[in-house]
Amino acid sequence: MAGALSPIGRVLAGIDALSRGCGYLAAALVLGIAGLILAEIFCRTALNVSLSFAWEYAAYFFAVAIFLGAAFALRTGGHVRVMLLAQSVPPRAAHRLDVLATLAGTLIAAGLTWSLGAFAWRSWATGSTSATIDETPLVYPQAAMAAGAALLTLQLAARALRLFVGEPPEDEEAKQDFGAG
Repeated sequence: MAGALSPIGRVLAGIDALSRGCGYLAAALVLGIAGLILAEIFCRTALNVSLSFAWEYAAYFFAVAIFLGAAFALRTGGHVRVMLLAQSVPPRAAHRLDVLATLAGTLIAAGLTWSLGAFAWRSWATGSTSATIDETPLVYPQAAMAAGAALLTLQLAARALRLFVGEPPEDEEAKQDFGAG
């Protein structure tokens, strides 16, 4: 069957699909922030009431959007990189630097995932809530941030694997679809 993916290819495609889905969710959260803030402005101006939850949930949406969008940004080459060193060495050395930087990033992201997961777990175990009138259980935004960090860790590991096997680490097609290139 032409175009059939190997088992590793299917795993990489799955990580990419999950990253893309979470990227769309991150974009929806950004739109949600705009909606919350516009609703708050309207309610304060026209109705002389405040939405007690608007700023709190906008902050949660913002934090979660950053983490959920990070893996897709990595896959499409949207993260900021300093290329000065890579451009000043031969291509083979630049490739090795890319592999080392990706492996280091994977370890850092794994540590971040572990810490955010432990943070969410503590909030769940202790029943921590926000200090606002809404008393939002903090486990929800914290767990979503941990999930985004875990997906970034997976996407970094997938990037390292692609670099090892000589595949392009960034999705050129998605770059064009989203104007990142």
